Amino acid sequence: MFENFDLEEKIRNVQQTEVVVLRDVNRFPVYNQDFLSPNLVLSICNRGTAKTLYDNQDAVFRKNNLAVVLPNHILCPLESSDDYCLTMLVLSSKFLDEMRLRTLSHDHHKFHLAPNSLLTEEQVSVLSKVIDIIDTIVTAPANVMPNKHEVLVYQVNVLFELLNSFRYEQDKLRLNVSHSNKVFNDFCNLLAKNFRKSREVNYYAEKLHLTPRYFSRIIFESVGMTASDWIEQYITTYAKEILTTRRDLSIQQISYMLGFTEASAFCRFFKRATGLTPKDYRKLDR
Repeated sequence: MFENFDLEEKIRNVQQTEVVVLRDVNRFPVYNQDFLSPNLVLSICNRGTAKTLYDNQDAVFRKNNLAVVLPNHILCPLESSDDYCLTMLVLSSKFLDEMRLRTLSHDHHKFHLAPNSLLTEEQVSVLSKVIDIIDTIVTAPANVMPNKHEVLVYQVNVLFELLNSFRYEQDKLRLNVSHSNKVFNDFCNLLAKNFRKSREVNYYAEKLHLTPRYFSRIIFESVGMTASDWIEQYITTYAKEILTTRRDLSIQQISYMLGFTEASAFCRFFKRATGLTPKDYRKLDR
Protein backbone atom coordinates (compact mmCIF):
# COMPACT_ATOMS: atom_id res chain seq x y z
CA MET A 1 0.00 0.00 0.00
CA PHE A 2 1.04 3.67 -0.17
CA GLU A 3 3.67 4.47 2.42
CA ASN A 4 1.79 7.62 3.42
CA PHE A 5 -1.42 6.60 5.20
CA ASP A 6 -2.94 10.01 4.48
CA LEU A 7 -2.82 9.24 0.76
CA GLU A 8 -4.80 6.02 1.23
CA GLU A 9 -7.37 7.84 3.34
CA LYS A 10 -7.84 10.56 0.73
CA ILE A 11 -8.34 8.01 -2.05
CA ARG A 12 -10.93 6.14 0.03
CA ASN A 13 -12.82 9.40 0.60
CA VAL A 14 -12.80 10.56 -3.03
CA GLN A 15 -16.49 9.73 -3.47
CA GLN A 16 -17.23 12.38 -0.83
CA THR A 17 -14.61 14.95 -1.81
CA GLU A 18 -15.16 14.34 -5.58
CA VAL A 19 -11.56 15.27 -6.41
CA VAL A 20 -8.28 14.47 -4.65
CA VAL A 21 -4.80 15.85 -5.33
CA LEU A 22 -1.91 13.65 -4.16
CA ARG A 23 1.66 14.90 -4.18
CA ASP A 24 5.03 13.18 -3.85
CA VAL A 25 3.57 9.72 -4.41
CA ASN A 26 6.56 7.39 -4.51
CA ARG A 27 5.06 3.95 -5.11
CA PHE A 28 2.02 2.07 -6.38
CA PRO A 29 -0.58 0.59 -4.02
CA VAL A 30 0.53 -2.93 -5.03
CA TYR A 31 3.11 -4.55 -7.30
CA ASN A 32 2.77 -7.57 -9.61
CA GLN A 33 -0.93 -7.68 -8.95
CA ASP A 34 -3.82 -6.59 -11.15
CA PHE A 35 -6.11 -3.93 -9.80
CA LEU A 36 -8.87 -1.71 -11.14
CA SER A 37 -9.91 1.70 -9.90
CA PRO A 38 -13.51 2.93 -10.21
CA ASN A 39 -12.07 6.45 -10.48
CA LEU A 40 -10.20 8.40 -13.13
CA VAL A 41 -6.54 8.76 -12.19
CA LEU A 42 -4.34 11.40 -13.82
CA SER A 43 -0.63 11.17 -13.03
CA ILE A 44 2.37 13.31 -13.94
CA CYS A 45 5.77 11.75 -13.38
CA ASN A 46 8.10 14.24 -11.68
CA ARG A 47 11.16 11.98 -11.68
CA GLY A 48 12.25 8.35 -11.89
CA THR A 49 10.69 5.55 -13.91
CA ALA A 50 8.04 2.88 -13.49
CA LYS A 51 7.02 -0.15 -15.54
CA THR A 52 3.45 -1.43 -15.65
CA LEU A 53 1.03 -3.47 -17.69
CA TYR A 54 -2.02 -1.51 -18.82
CA ASP A 55 -4.72 -3.84 -20.13
CA ASN A 56 -1.91 -6.40 -20.47
CA GLN A 57 0.16 -4.06 -22.64
CA ASP A 58 3.66 -2.91 -21.60
CA ALA A 59 3.86 0.70 -20.47
CA VAL A 60 6.83 2.71 -19.18
CA PHE A 61 6.31 5.90 -17.16
CA ARG A 62 9.19 8.44 -17.09
CA LYS A 63 9.77 12.07 -16.15
CA ASN A 64 7.23 14.42 -17.77
CA ASN A 65 5.00 11.53 -18.82
CA LEU A 66 1.29 12.14 -18.37
CA ALA A 67 -0.96 9.14 -17.79
CA VAL A 68 -4.75 9.30 -17.73
CA VAL A 69 -6.19 5.97 -16.63
CA LEU A 70 -9.95 5.78 -17.06
CA PRO A 71 -12.12 3.78 -14.65
CA ASN A 72 -12.17 -0.01 -14.69
CA HIS A 73 -9.08 -0.68 -16.80
CA ILE A 74 -6.62 -3.28 -15.57
CA LEU A 75 -3.33 -1.90 -14.26
CA CYS A 76 -0.55 -4.19 -13.06
CA PRO A 77 2.48 -2.28 -11.67
CA LEU A 78 5.70 -4.22 -12.14
CA GLU A 79 8.48 -2.07 -10.68
CA SER A 80 9.56 1.51 -9.98
CA SER A 81 12.90 3.20 -9.38
CA ASP A 82 13.98 4.39 -5.94
CA ASP A 83 13.61 8.03 -6.98
CA TYR A 84 10.16 7.52 -8.53
CA CYS A 85 7.83 10.40 -7.69
CA LEU A 86 4.61 11.63 -9.21
CA THR A 87 1.68 13.97 -8.74
CA MET A 88 -1.78 12.42 -8.97
CA LEU A 89 -5.26 13.82 -9.50
CA VAL A 90 -8.13 11.44 -8.74
CA LEU A 91 -11.69 12.12 -9.93
CA SER A 92 -14.57 10.11 -8.49
CA SER A 93 -16.66 8.15 -10.97
CA LYS A 94 -19.70 10.32 -10.18
CA PHE A 95 -17.75 13.53 -10.78
CA LEU A 96 -16.37 12.12 -14.04
CA ASP A 97 -19.88 11.22 -15.23
CA GLU A 98 -20.98 14.78 -14.59
CA MET A 99 -17.96 16.09 -16.45
CA ARG A 100 -18.84 13.96 -19.46
CA LEU A 101 -22.41 15.24 -19.48
CA ARG A 102 -21.40 18.86 -19.20
CA THR A 103 -18.48 18.79 -21.62
CA LEU A 104 -19.45 16.62 -24.52
CA SER A 105 -16.55 18.09 -26.52
CA HIS A 106 -13.98 16.25 -24.39
CA ASP A 107 -12.92 13.09 -26.17
CA HIS A 108 -12.24 10.97 -23.07
CA HIS A 109 -12.20 7.84 -25.23
CA LYS A 110 -8.80 8.73 -26.62
CA PHE A 111 -7.27 7.84 -23.26
CA HIS A 112 -8.49 4.26 -23.66
CA LEU A 113 -6.31 3.95 -26.73
CA ALA A 114 -3.24 5.84 -25.49
CA PRO A 115 -3.30 6.62 -21.76
CA ASN A 116 0.36 7.67 -21.67
CA SER A 117 1.97 10.65 -23.41
CA LEU A 118 5.15 12.70 -23.08
CA LEU A 119 4.78 16.38 -22.19
CA THR A 120 7.23 19.25 -22.55
CA GLU A 121 8.62 21.00 -19.47
CA GLU A 122 6.41 23.99 -20.25
CA GLN A 123 3.29 21.83 -20.52
CA VAL A 124 4.06 20.13 -17.21
CA SER A 125 4.49 23.55 -15.61
CA VAL A 126 1.13 24.74 -16.92
CA LEU A 127 -0.71 21.61 -15.77
CA SER A 128 0.96 21.79 -12.36
CA LYS A 129 -0.32 25.33 -11.85
CA VAL A 130 -3.86 24.28 -12.76
CA ILE A 131 -3.64 21.31 -10.38
CA ASP A 132 -2.48 23.70 -7.63
CA ILE A 133 -5.64 25.75 -8.18
CA ILE A 134 -7.79 22.60 -8.08
CA ASP A 135 -6.13 21.57 -4.82
CA THR A 136 -6.87 25.01 -3.34
CA ILE A 137 -10.54 24.63 -4.27
CA VAL A 138 -10.78 21.11 -2.87
CA THR A 139 -9.28 22.09 0.49
CA ALA A 140 -11.19 25.37 0.85
CA PRO A 141 -13.71 25.39 3.76
CA ALA A 142 -17.37 25.36 2.72
CA ASN A 143 -18.02 28.75 4.38
CA VAL A 144 -15.24 30.30 2.30
CA MET A 145 -16.38 28.72 -0.96
CA PRO A 146 -20.07 27.76 -0.74
CA ASN A 147 -20.22 27.09 -4.49
CA LYS A 148 -17.18 24.79 -4.37
CA HIS A 149 -18.69 22.08 -6.58
CA GLU A 150 -19.45 24.46 -9.47
CA VAL A 151 -16.03 26.08 -9.25
CA LEU A 152 -14.39 22.66 -9.14
CA VAL A 153 -16.25 21.49 -12.25
CA TYR A 154 -15.19 24.63 -14.08
CA GLN A 155 -11.52 24.29 -13.09
CA VAL A 156 -11.31 20.60 -13.96
CA ASN A 157 -12.86 21.52 -17.30
CA VAL A 158 -9.98 23.92 -17.83
CA LEU A 159 -7.57 21.09 -17.09
CA PHE A 160 -9.14 18.81 -19.67
CA GLU A 161 -9.23 21.56 -22.28
CA LEU A 162 -5.47 21.84 -21.80
CA LEU A 163 -5.11 18.07 -22.06
CA ASN A 164 -7.05 18.13 -25.32
CA SER A 165 -4.67 20.73 -26.66
CA PHE A 166 -1.53 18.93 -25.47
CA ARG A 167 -2.74 15.61 -26.85
CA TYR A 168 -3.39 16.97 -30.33
CA GLU A 169 -0.21 15.53 -31.80
CA GLN A 170 -0.87 12.17 -30.16
CA ASP A 171 -4.39 12.21 -31.59
CA LYS A 172 -2.95 12.60 -35.07
CA LEU A 173 -0.72 9.61 -34.45
CA ARG A 174 -3.80 7.51 -33.73
CA LEU A 175 -4.36 7.42 -37.48
CA ASN A 176 -1.28 5.22 -37.73
CA VAL A 177 -2.34 2.75 -35.03
CA SER A 178 -2.73 -0.73 -36.46
CA HIS A 179 -6.21 -2.09 -37.03
CA SER A 180 -5.69 -4.91 -34.54
CA ASN A 181 -4.56 -2.52 -31.79
CA LYS A 182 -7.56 -0.30 -32.41
CA VAL A 183 -9.95 -3.26 -32.24
CA PHE A 184 -8.34 -4.39 -28.99
CA ASN A 185 -8.61 -0.96 -27.40
CA ASP A 186 -12.20 -0.54 -28.57
CA PHE A 187 -12.91 -3.96 -27.04
CA CYS A 188 -11.39 -2.85 -23.71
CA ASN A 189 -13.54 0.26 -23.80
CA LEU A 190 -16.69 -1.77 -24.46
CA LEU A 191 -15.84 -4.35 -21.83
CA ALA A 192 -15.35 -1.70 -19.13
CA LYS A 193 -18.85 -0.39 -19.86
CA ASN A 194 -20.74 -3.60 -20.58
CA PHE A 195 -19.20 -6.50 -18.65
CA ARG A 196 -22.19 -6.57 -16.29
CA LYS A 197 -24.48 -6.91 -19.28
CA SER A 198 -22.66 -9.66 -21.15
CA ARG A 199 -19.69 -12.00 -20.82
CA GLU A 200 -20.17 -13.47 -24.30
CA VAL A 201 -17.59 -13.05 -27.05
CA ASN A 202 -20.33 -12.82 -29.68
CA TYR A 203 -21.81 -9.78 -27.94
CA TYR A 204 -18.57 -7.77 -28.25
CA ALA A 205 -17.87 -8.98 -31.78
CA GLU A 206 -21.31 -7.76 -32.83
CA LYS A 207 -20.76 -4.38 -31.13
CA LEU A 208 -17.54 -4.01 -33.11
CA HIS A 209 -19.25 -5.14 -36.34
CA LEU A 210 -16.94 -8.13 -36.69
CA THR A 211 -17.55 -11.84 -37.01
CA PRO A 212 -16.82 -13.72 -33.77
CA ARG A 213 -14.10 -15.75 -35.46
CA TYR A 214 -12.29 -12.71 -36.90
CA PHE A 215 -12.72 -10.78 -33.65
CA SER A 216 -11.28 -13.64 -31.60
CA ARG A 217 -8.30 -13.94 -33.93
CA ILE A 218 -7.50 -10.22 -33.64
CA ILE A 219 -7.65 -10.29 -29.85
CA PHE A 220 -5.40 -13.34 -29.69
CA GLU A 221 -2.88 -11.70 -32.06
CA SER A 222 -2.90 -8.53 -29.94
CA VAL A 223 -2.42 -10.00 -26.46
CA GLY A 224 -1.79 -13.74 -26.88
CA MET A 225 -5.02 -14.53 -25.08
CA THR A 226 -8.48 -15.47 -26.33
CA ALA A 227 -11.27 -12.91 -26.04
CA SER A 228 -13.08 -15.27 -23.69
CA ASP A 229 -10.05 -15.55 -21.41
CA TRP A 230 -9.59 -11.79 -21.47
CA ILE A 231 -13.22 -11.25 -20.39
CA GLU A 232 -12.77 -13.80 -17.61
CA GLN A 233 -9.54 -12.15 -16.43
CA TYR A 234 -11.14 -8.72 -16.41
CA ILE A 235 -14.20 -9.77 -14.39
CA THR A 236 -12.09 -11.88 -12.01
CA THR A 237 -9.77 -8.95 -11.32
CA TYR A 238 -12.76 -6.70 -10.68
CA ALA A 239 -14.31 -9.33 -8.41
CA LYS A 240 -11.09 -9.66 -6.39
CA GLU A 241 -11.00 -5.90 -5.94
CA ILE A 242 -14.55 -5.79 -4.59
CA LEU A 243 -14.08 -8.86 -2.40
CA THR A 244 -11.03 -7.22 -0.84
CA THR A 245 -12.24 -3.64 -0.44
CA ARG A 246 -15.97 -4.09 0.19
CA ARG A 247 -16.20 -6.58 3.02
CA ASP A 248 -19.50 -5.00 3.99
CA LEU A 249 -21.09 -6.57 0.90
CA SER A 250 -22.32 -10.16 0.84
CA ILE A 251 -21.27 -12.58 -1.89
CA GLN A 252 -24.79 -12.35 -3.27
CA GLN A 253 -24.63 -8.53 -3.45
CA ILE A 254 -21.29 -8.69 -5.22
CA SER A 255 -22.72 -11.25 -7.65
CA TYR A 256 -25.47 -8.81 -8.64
CA MET A 257 -22.94 -5.95 -8.92
CA LEU A 258 -20.97 -8.01 -11.42
CA GLY A 259 -24.01 -8.88 -13.52
CA PHE A 260 -24.63 -12.43 -12.31
CA THR A 261 -28.30 -13.27 -11.74
CA GLU A 262 -27.44 -15.85 -9.08
CA ALA A 263 -24.68 -16.04 -6.49
CA SER A 264 -24.09 -19.69 -7.35
CA ALA A 265 -23.26 -18.75 -10.96
CA PHE A 266 -20.74 -16.16 -9.75
CA CYS A 267 -19.18 -18.68 -7.33
CA ARG A 268 -18.74 -21.24 -10.13
CA PHE A 269 -17.25 -18.58 -12.43
CA PHE A 270 -14.83 -17.34 -9.77
CA LYS A 271 -13.72 -20.81 -8.68
CA ARG A 272 -13.13 -21.88 -12.28
CA ALA A 273 -10.91 -18.83 -12.81
CA THR A 274 -9.02 -18.84 -9.50
CA GLY A 275 -9.41 -22.29 -7.94
CA LEU A 276 -11.04 -20.66 -4.89
CA THR A 277 -14.59 -19.76 -3.97
CA PRO A 278 -15.22 -16.03 -3.33
CA LYS A 279 -15.63 -16.83 0.38
CA ASP A 280 -12.30 -18.68 0.50
CA TYR A 281 -10.58 -15.85 -1.39
CA ARG A 282 -11.78 -13.37 1.22
CA LYS A 283 -10.37 -15.53 4.01
CA LEU A 284 -7.05 -15.85 2.19
CA ASP A 285 -6.78 -12.09 1.71
CA ARG A 286 -7.25 -11.15 5.37
